[in-house]
Amino acid sequence: MKNKLATLVICMVITMASVMSVSAQASDITIKFSRDFGYSSIGTNEIQGLFSITASSVSEIESVVYYIDDEILGEVFSEPYKFQFNTDDYPEGQHKIFAKGKSETGEILRSQEIATTFISSEASRAGTIKLIVPILGLTLLVSILAFVIPAATRKKKGGLPLGTQRKYGSAGGTICSKCKRPFERHVISPNLLVGKLEICPHCGKWGIYQSLPLDTLRQSEKDELEGSTKITSSGDSSEKDDEILRKQLDDSRFDD
Repeated sequence: MKNKLATLVICMVITMASVMSVSAQASDITIKFSRDFGYSSIGTNEIQGLFSITASSVSEIESVVYYIDDEILGEVFSEPYKFQFNTDDYPEGQHKIFAKGKSETGEILRSQEIATTFISSEASRAGTIKLIVPILGLTLLVSILAFVIPAATRKKKGGLPLGTQRKYGSAGGTICSKCKRPFERHVISPNLLVGKLEICPHCGKWGIYQSLPLDTLRQSEKDELEGSTKITSSGDSSEKDDEILRKQLDDSRFDD
């Protein structure tokens, strides 16, 4: 009885060791794809064009042989064991790709299988269009909002009293190059590297504006109020001068 139990334990140990050995070998070499030029879908494993396949291993290996559907795809003898291929050179449809690496001791290590589908160039163009159209639509929508929202906000802020202290958001504030009044930049406004494309909410002038320091903006708020007072005063004086000039011209017509 004891002999049978010992034999059973030994068999179990051997079986577990064999399974662990196979698992270790299966994970000893790993392959991955990289797209060099072409199309690769998200989720469906459809590819078309020029791709590279690379093998890596935790063990020392001398060479790697790549296979496609049990047929040799190519062999590489030096790191990084990279092999390039074009899907157009093979039939369209589903394929499985894997690799076998030869260790320094002569042991053959096999990688995982990668299931993929080779498609035609026409199908890849159609797939590319499906990916691009939503992106272009989203970009167009953001661009429209970047113009519409500032314009709508400008109407609401048109009656902002001169000298009012503003609250500048995360995008910061700037000063209009035309009316010299400060205003808040919008987060969604297009960023053109040198500054954001903005519309002044006071005078409606478009321009590219950088974010300015808060103390500069506060000073601009004070300056716009002082500048308005000077303009109003000079404007009243000009109106009086114009009235005197018109009266003198009218009187001069009767001097003859």
